[in-house]
Amino acid sequence: MKHLIRLRPSPAMVVACLALGLALGGTSYAAIKLPKNSVGAKQLKKNAVTGPKIKSNAVTGAKVKESSLAKVPAAVAADTAAVAATATTATTATTATTATNANAVSGNTVRRFTSVVVTGGAATTVLNLNGLLITLTCPATNVTLRANNNSGAAAQFRFDLHGQGAGEFNGGFQNFGAASNANLDQGNNLGSGSAHYVRLNGTGVTVNYGWRNDDLGGAGVACRVFGFAISG
Repeated sequence: MKHLIRLRPSPAMVVACLALGLALGGTSYAAIKLPKNSVGAKQLKKNAVTGPKIKSNAVTGAKVKESSLAKVPAAVAADTAAVAATATTATTATTATTATNANAVSGNTVRRFTSVVVTGGAATTVLNLNGLLITLTCPATNVTLRANNNSGAAAQFRFDLHGQGAGEFNGGFQNFGAASNANLDQGNNLGSGSAHYVRLNGTGVTVNYGWRNDDLGGAGVACRVFGFAISG
């Protein structure tokens, strides 16, 4: 028994042995090489992977959740430009539609007209605007262009023309009543002219017109009139 007690290590020896064991164990652990792909999400601490640890251009579009990203300034500017372009197009379209459908320009009514009557055909109304009525017939291939007052009140009418045969012609009516009739072609089958119609209420119509009776390239002989009128 005394022999066993004599063999028991001293406290200093125990401490020395523990220190040696820890040193040897730590060295062995440090020397272990981790297998490939052995570190996973469970081994990583929260926020352990920081920006400097990520390789440049390593994160591609397939790895990014697009809905979590804010628009870059260039994209925002592009959206604004697209909206502005659409708004401009819409405004332009509306303006064009309004201009196409407008009945008045600066308070004046504008009409463009063109009429064709075959030889011996029924009379056609060329213009009926603010009391001025212009009709066209074509008896025996001759242009017959007439102006009438259908306002029901007295008016004044004047016209000037340049015809193929008669040359310059100035004509007018001081009083252009409902039964009055003006011969706008003066017997010419080709020409152009202008007419001015004024009512007693101060409104009126100005007309610029041309006429002819040829077949215009094989379309058949007919009488034609074309022009425009402004009323206000």
